[in-house]
Amino acid sequence: MDRGTYVAASGGRAQLLKLQITTNNLANVDTPGFKRQIVIGRKQEFEDTLASTINAIDPYAKADQERAPGITSLKTITDFSPGPVQASTNPLDAALREPKDFFVINTPQGTRYTRAGNFTLNENGELVTQDGMQVVGDGGPIAVTGGGTPAIQEDGSVRVGDANVGRLQVVRFENPENLIREGGNRFALESGQPAPATVAAQVVPSALEKSNVSAIGGMIDLITVNKAFELYTKTSLTIDRMNQLSINEYGRRG
Repeated sequence: MDRGTYVAASGGRAQLLKLQITTNNLANVDTPGFKRQIVIGRKQEFEDTLASTINAIDPYAKADQERAPGITSLKTITDFSPGPVQASTNPLDAALREPKDFFVINTPQGTRYTRAGNFTLNENGELVTQDGMQVVGDGGPIAVTGGGTPAIQEDGSVRVGDANVGRLQVVRFENPENLIREGGNRFALESGQPAPATVAAQVVPSALEKSNVSAIGGMIDLITVNKAFELYTKTSLTIDRMNQLSINEYGRRG
């Protein structure tokens, strides 16, 4: 494969990944607490390649890689900027005021973190996420017993009338980049990273933080990525036709 094909294939691969990420972002434009993903790329270094593992026994491995500049190494990162806060009519909805704060929830996989505050009650009267995961309070799970309508307050406390039945546990990550995405709006702490600090809850009651995805911006990105992918595909086909013409011409001369 010649240099031009390598570069065109690399560019097409980057646009394909961007297309997947942009599509996923747009699909979650209405998901509470969703944080959009961004694709970033940099020039691929030899150490990034599989060929680097055989460099000691293949003296041509590095030279082969260096003959194809323009190849990019790709990864995705999460944009943790806050989304817009929208008022709701549900007294169990809550939006976090501080951009680095997260609610704590219990899952079968362990402790997880989210900014989606669209909570509800399960059949046992426990405060849970929409998919049934326990919301952690300062003293453990928050259970609402007896009659009355529970409501979350500005300080994170859950009240039924004048009775306080629990308080939301809220933690703060100074570096949210250390979180690993699990699904649309749930995160796990990266292995080896320090545990977050528990902070006093500051919430907007009866409100939800919406996705930080811009529908208009996402549609523009989708159109741009589609056209870029089409361009790289045409480039690859053009290079292939030129190579074929060169081979045929060389064959006739031979």
